[in-house]
Amino acid sequence: MTDKVDWQTLAKALRELHRTLVETARLEYERAHLVAPGPGELLQLLTTNPEFEWLHGLSGLMVDLDLVRDAAPAEQAGITMSVRAAVEHLLSNAQDSAGLFAQRYWPYVHSEPNVAMAHAAVKLAVSTWPPAQLDTSTLLQERHRLAEKARHLAKRK
Repeated sequence: MTDKVDWQTLAKALRELHRTLVETARLEYERAHLVAPGPGELLQLLTTNPEFEWLHGLSGLMVDLDLVRDAAPAEQAGITMSVRAAVEHLLSNAQDSAGLFAQRYWPYVHSEPNVAMAHAAVKLAVSTWPPAQLDTSTLLQERHRLAEKARHLAKRK
């Protein structure tokens, strides 16, 4: 079923969403703290500052997808449903483990046009993937399955 999925389009859409969210969060940080961090300072804030922790779920998902995308087709077999489930779970408005992300994400989707457009691009990109069951336990299970596959592939590099 991997012939119907477009890894590049999804990866590109997620990167653009991440870039847009980082830019929006950076501007909010600058307004709140009256300081403009340089590129190195911003990287440090993104990785260590609790105000940016909510972005880690998206960053981790992107890393996992890149690892699986770069794997041989045989390694990708059977994981495509997990990809869609993982993306939909992160972008959902659920108040579970995605809650930290959703709490910051949805206000941006509704108030920032660039975030809304990036969100729509991700939804469009993932819509061609095999559908995922939408109950929370299945979404969490599929996200875990994707993460385990990515960890397995990372160890082999």
